[in-house]
Amino acid sequence: MNPGKEESVFFHTWKDVLPAQEGEAELRARWERIRELRALVTRKLEEVRAAGSIGSSLQAEVVVHADPAGADLLRSLGEDLKFVLITSKATVGANAEPATVDVVPSAQAKCERCWHWREDVGSDRRHATLCARCVSNLDGPGEARRHA
Repeated sequence: MNPGKEESVFFHTWKDVLPAQEGEAELRARWERIRELRALVTRKLEEVRAAGSIGSSLQAEVVVHADPAGADLLRSLGEDLKFVLITSKATVGANAEPATVDVVPSAQAKCERCWHWREDVGSDRRHATLCARCVSNLDGPGEARRHA
């Protein structure tokens, strides 16, 4: 910048200050594929929502059927898959090409804290309207997440 001359930060080129990370290209490709599959889920959720079967994505349980590589990729997320897809339950079904998504409304109760629909809502008598995950986050060691 020139002293005495007003310049906008929007007109400057910023240099990368972080060095490239090992495996960065693979990690980027991995998450780009996950996002592609997530987009399929999001579209299907919106169709089901528009039809009036669910009110929000958290009210849904989904099964994603993808090609073998995509299915393995989604399975690698484990329990975090539901958080990536923003649903209360998510599983990976049989391999399919092209990928497809099955959506059903959850038959479980809704946790009033996290809004996930889970079978363990009310399992702790001290917190009749909370799921076990929220009880653990409030009164216990909390949940461990690896990806999301």
